[in-house]
Amino acid sequence: MIALLFVLTMQAATPDIVVSGKRLAEAYEACVEQGCPPLRDAQVSIAFAEQQFRQGAYQKARYTLAAAVARNKDNAAVAPKPVAALYEAYATVSLHDGEMDVFKKAVGGQVRTLRDNLPPNDPAVTAAAFATGDMWVSLGNGRAAESSYRAVERQALASGDATLAMLATLRRVGLANARRDPAGATRLLAEAEARPAAADPALRSVLQVVRLRLAAKRADDAAVDRLVRDIGHETSARPILIWSPPYEPTAQASAREEAAKFGSVDPVPARSSDLDPMQWVDIGFWIKPDGKTDDAEILRGSRSTGWANYLVKQVSERRYTGSPGPDRGNGVYRIERFSLRGTYQVPVGSLISRRGGPAALQVLDLTAPETRVTASR
Repeated sequence: MIALLFVLTMQAATPDIVVSGKRLAEAYEACVEQGCPPLRDAQVSIAFAEQQFRQGAYQKARYTLAAAVARNKDNAAVAPKPVAALYEAYATVSLHDGEMDVFKKAVGGQVRTLRDNLPPNDPAVTAAAFATGDMWVSLGNGRAAESSYRAVERQALASGDATLAMLATLRRVGLANARRDPAGATRLLAEAEARPAAADPALRSVLQVVRLRLAAKRADDAAVDRLVRDIGHETSARPILIWSPPYEPTAQASAREEAAKFGSVDPVPARSSDLDPMQWVDIGFWIKPDGKTDDAEILRGSRSTGWANYLVKQVSERRYTGSPGPDRGNGVYRIERFSLRGTYQVPVGSLISRRGGPAALQVLDLTAPETRVTASR
């Protein structure tokens, strides 16, 4: 599951830099035409691109961020965090737009900017430690992701960073679980739980969630209900996804997967006439105090949204950690963006890159402002 998030909370020494509507467009144009300090440029450009992204203008958002990266990449030494935030937003939009080569390069730029210009123990460097592995997960390369997470784990153990090492091991648990290797996932989890760091209260709760996910994958509905009640959840924290039905693959993706299994010819080759449209929807839903979801509905989307009805059903069957206590309110409301698109490629018989091939689904929580651009380096 990729960790990059596009919705950013802006913090700066100058108030009210990021605004909406016409004033935001004017602020962005001012940075383009007159130049802005790296922090302000990052804030305004990311906010402007976010507005474009939310409206479904993926290419425009990607171009906005590409231009901002080009303007600011030489400022990495003096403003590494704003520049890295630009790369991260650029990577996220590129992933949703299907520009996978750009996605990889942007993640590389994010990681290099932080690694080369900040101390190794800086929280931003630590937070970006998994960016490369998460990138490989998004690209469907589990072997490369495993190698990346293991590298982080080894380096963290060598440097005495028990927390980072533990989180890397748990990433590997998630990979094993995703590739249907419960024995491997259980073995890695046991290794993690045997370390002294497992006694840390913060890590103990993370371990509890991972253990619950492994159990939920094998449990029936009643058992999942019991597991969710057992773990509980802090009312001040965001609910954590424990279990969800798998996403249904498209017919094209299924055909390609079957052909790959038997070494057959690709049944959906990219053609010079391909010009696949982008389809997207925003689905809003409540996460109730008991961890179940309610009132899932399509809020808006591209011209046709009928293709996404199965996603409403998928969201409706998810289970999250619950909220303890007698006065638990209505729960938490969440909005997620679902993008269904092919990837950019140059088909046989053409010199022009365009989106084509089997469509893949990307999901982004639009209500999770977890990545911040700060006024510091």
